Formats: sequence, structure tokens, C-alpha cells
Amino acid sequence: MHHLKGKKLLVMDRTALGACAVRRAKELGLNTIVANFYPEEDSPSKQIADEKVDIDISDIDAMVALIKERKVDGVFVGWTDSHLPFYAEICKQAGLPCIGTAEQFETLSNDKRMFKQACDKYGVPTVKEYHLDINLRREDLDKIEYPAMVKPADSSGSRGVRRCDTEEELVAYYQKLYEESASKKIICEKFMECPNEIFLNYTVQDGYASLSATFMCHHVKNAETNAAPAILHMYSSPYIQLYRDTVEPKFIEMLKGLGVKNAILSLQGFVDNGKFYFHETGYRMGGGRSYVFTERLNDISALDMMIEYAVSGTIISADLKEKDNPVFSKACCNYYVPLKPGKIKEISGLEEVRKMPQVLDIAICHKIGDEISKTNSLDSVVYRMHVMDDTAEALAHTLSKISSTLQILDEEGNEMQLEPLTFERALERTSTICLR
Repeated sequence: MHHLKGKKLLVMDRTALGACAVRRAKELGLNTIVANFYPEEDSPSKQIADEKVDIDISDIDAMVALIKERKVDGVFVGWTDSHLPFYAEICKQAGLPCIGTAEQFETLSNDKRMFKQACDKYGVPTVKEYHLDINLRREDLDKIEYPAMVKPADSSGSRGVRRCDTEEELVAYYQKLYEESASKKIICEKFMECPNEIFLNYTVQDGYASLSATFMCHHVKNAETNAAPAILHMYSSPYIQLYRDTVEPKFIEMLKGLGVKNAILSLQGFVDNGKFYFHETGYRMGGGRSYVFTERLNDISALDMMIEYAVSGTIISADLKEKDNPVFSKACCNYYVPLKPGKIKEISGLEEVRKMPQVLDIAICHKIGDEISKTNSLDSVVYRMHVMDDTAEALAHTLSKISSTLQILDEEGNEMQLEPLTFERALERTSTICLR
């Protein structure tokens, strides 16, 4: 990656995940600028950048002027769907490489309804959707089978997603979402009772779409919320071959039809009785950062590839056809640590966890003094850990050790972990891991 040294990268993501991109860019020898309107104490990426600029990224003219003034070579958008339209327009006006167009971002990230329409066109199976609008017509409501899932068409990170068990609950929540939504696009779908939730991560290089990683998502057990937050992402999925035999050719044809050339994206859905039902995709870096595992196991990093493309317009440092393999050789997982509502008063055990050789990386999302609200979204997660071990059983031992080592207390001295992991619970969830 010597050809990147000295290049200047503008990062638009303020978060702890954005800080991961800034850190890696600096390791590769790039100069980094972080631009957003947040104060430095609320922007982890600003805290480690070479330069920080207080600017609203939605101000296209100001962003383009900044790029020209600072002689920026490329823009990195990061992990936030709402940034994508601004990113596309900024790159267009500044004449810089962009991993997609405004239309592609709309279809593959920002509008779940448009995504499902594209899936229908190419034969990619989706979760059953019920027709419903703000008029809430009796003939439409009578066709809904309960439980049903209601969510905004333009959200991410499980924000706004809710299971509704009765018509009364559905109508009230639909109206609430409609009032709060800027787009006024609300989706009502069949609630998938099956526990097999699958994510598939793709990297695209010069039009070649490669399946880089797959994982099964496991949610908190017996959570108070009616759509429990995620706690573990287990790699690799046992359904890889079934997916490749039945769906992948159609999805790849869909990406070609949409003109995707150099990008990273994800596909999310369910496996039920040997059939797939997809409901969402993301045309951006995924919060699970599966590249932390693929870099170690396959010598492929989607983060490096996207940084390289941002400042050069090409990807020459990696060969997906030669090295990419979604079936991992070791048991891997993203361990999300969701918290109960309350204010964090005390944290202990984090440094001990950080020293464990199986813990590859920890992204810190909250700190002492932060208030955790009651939510089923990823906003309740305090740590996002990448954990890797030799076998599924060994991984279960490691996960339970991490959970018992951490202590996160609220103002009353109560443990805030939403689900402390026992070895038995962890083993139940690692038992389906597929290794090569």
C-alpha cells in the first residue's frame, strides 16, 4: 500500500467505528481529516485525526470548498446510511471517487421498499410485506397476520423496529412512526418467528462480487423489549452452500443490473425450512466489521480496499478471486454487550478483557456517565468486540469469561449487562458455527 502514503483522506463518520477508519488510514501512511459539527469530546474519530474541522456535512458547498482548500484526495463515508446522499453529491461535485451513486445508495441502503422492489425484479426472495398506508384501510388491516413487524423504510441499526401482536398496537405504532418519519415511508411485514437470522457480507472489486463473510445473528434471551437486541454474531454460517446454490446467482445478477462496481455491502434476512427471506441490505461498511477477521484469516481487508479506492479510484492491493473465503478456519464472533436502561456509574474488567489473546478488537460505544435508554437498537450496546478462538467450544468458554470479567454498574450498584453469558448459553449459540 506504499502508493497511498501521503494521500489525504476526509472521513465523514464521527463515531467509534469512524475512529477505526481514521486509525487504519494513519497506519497506512495517509493524512486524515475528520469533518462534522460535533464537538471533539463527542466525536471519537475527531479525537485521533490529524486535522479536525467543525462543519455540517450536509452543507455540500462548504464540504466541496474544504476538499479543494485542503487538497483532499478522497472521502470515506463510513457506517452511517444517512450520510450516503451527501457523500455521493460531495464526491460528484469535487470529482472524487465514490463507491456508489445516489440511486444505488437509495436502493441498497436508504429505502427498504426500493430494495425489496429490486429483489422482486431479480428473483431474490424477501419477507412477506403487507400493503398499508396512513389511511389504515379496513381491507388492508384485515389481511395482516399477527404478530407483524413495523419499521421505518429509511432507518438502520434496528432503530424503530417493533413487533406488534395486535391490530390496536400496530395502528398506534404505525401512526407514531408516520408522524416522526421525514420520508413518511413505513413498512409492515410478516414477523419471522424462526431464530435463524443470517447476514452476508460482500466485497465488490471491479464489478466482481465476492462473498467475504457470513454470520448468524443471536439476540438477547428473555429481553423485556418485544424485539430483543443482538448480542452475538457467529461466523461462519452453516447455510453458506444452501445460499450459494439457491440465491446467490440472483443477487449477483441484481448487483450487476444496478451497476455496482467497487463497494462493500451486506444482505440481511432469515432462513426458514431451507428457504431464504431477505428484508434489508446496506451499501456501506457494516457495524460488525468482519474485515477484522478476514484480514487475519484470509489476508483480505475490505476497510483497506475502501480506503484505497477512496483516494485512488482503483483497488490493486488485493485479489478477491484468489484469497476471499467466507468459510472461516477459526470460530469467530462479534460480541455486542447491550445494557439495561440506566446511567453508567462504574466499569471494571475492561482492561483485563482487552489483554485476552482471543479478543482482537474492542470498539467502545459508551462511557461512564452515559445514559442508556430502553431500546431494542444497537444504541444500547456499550462494547462491540471481535473474538476469535480455535473451536466453537473454546469460543464459548472465552465469551463466558469475558462476560463474567466485565462489571458495568448503574447508580444503584446494579449490573447493567442485559444478558450475562454463561458457558451453556454461549455454547448453545456457537454450536452451529461452520468451519473449513
